[in-house]
Amino acid sequence: MSEFGLVTSHMSAASAAASDAAADARTADGSDALAALASALPGTTTAEIVPELGEDWETGIDSWSDNVDDFAASIDSATQEGTNDCSAVPDGHLRQPA
Repeated sequence: MSEFGLVTSHMSAASAAASDAAADARTADGSDALAALASALPGTTTAEIVPELGEDWETGIDSWSDNVDDFAASIDSATQEGTNDCSAVPDGHLRQPA
């Protein structure tokens, strides 16, 4: 008989790491760095296009972070479902026959 194992502490750590990555990405201030670049190169094509690039950066980071937060929530949900569906064994793992 094969088993499916779930280590809840690993799942919780994965969820927390994903949430932390999303939060870090949101606070990375990539558009601020691009604004500094634009101000260092006045009158150039780069200075003209960097504001739009900064806006696109923020939009992309927000979208990515939202998706990562959703992924973290799905890990939490799967962990809870696994906890409900599996039986605990002494080694701290959850086991369910496959």
